[in-house]
Amino acid sequence: MFLKAHAFNVFLCTSIFCIIHYDISQNRNILDQYGIEHVCIPTKLISNSKKLCVVCYDEKHFNEFCFSTIKSDCQHLNRTICNSCLFHHVEQACQITFTDDVYCPELGCDVKFDYNTVRAILYFNRDKKLVERYDRFVLHRQLEQMDEFIWCSNKLCNIGQLNEGGILNNIVTCFQCQQKTCFRHRVEWHQGLSCEEYDQFMDFDYECSRRWIVEHSKKCPNCPYQIEKNDGCDHMTCIKCRHEFCWACLADFQPIRRHGNHRHDRTCRHYVPNED
Repeated sequence: MFLKAHAFNVFLCTSIFCIIHYDISQNRNILDQYGIEHVCIPTKLISNSKKLCVVCYDEKHFNEFCFSTIKSDCQHLNRTICNSCLFHHVEQACQITFTDDVYCPELGCDVKFDYNTVRAILYFNRDKKLVERYDRFVLHRQLEQMDEFIWCSNKLCNIGQLNEGGILNNIVTCFQCQQKTCFRHRVEWHQGLSCEEYDQFMDFDYECSRRWIVEHSKKCPNCPYQIEKNDGCDHMTCIKCRHEFCWACLADFQPIRRHGNHRHDRTCRHYVPNED
């Protein structure tokens, strides 16, 4: 019922059961069936011909330009980026920018790699820990989309659980460390204060924080999620809805990626007139 209700693939659902301490002793075969052994590896070609990688500029054999896992709907006819550079592109996206929105790096191709494709490319160097970190990242993203899910407020615990009572059961006791967390505020339970009293107590701090947020953050143009920009370029990705946009003008980044900087707002510092 859990699998059907949440429509997750079997691998992620089994991992969810592990995170929330669900008894999966009868389901170990699921992990084996959908685990590492199903990850595809680069297809080996017989040809000894070589070609130049447009990223590292090394001449490599043709079998270094063929992953059997690349999506068939990619818009490029031939691979120009070698397997190693493709791996580093995906690795950087997953480990440095902390995103699961990974796009094909080939010129003129903006196809988004699906979960299985990313996982297969990450397994290129046989680093199971790297694949496990990606699985954990995707799993956490899935969990955080569930209204009943809550992380323990103890920063040293790193355990989450489902609160079936929802907002009607505001005190959630962690079954790992026993710390009590307020389901409504997602902080350690405010002993001696009801949620309403806690809200009043926090009004002053909230107002100060609200003013700071207005001055230093913006709302995602696709959803009301408030985003703070600490550093880096103006290409932003909302961590809630995954919408990509320009921080300076809030323009949708997909048309910018496909057609160029003339798709920015004309008042944006990144705007460049279309020469066509």
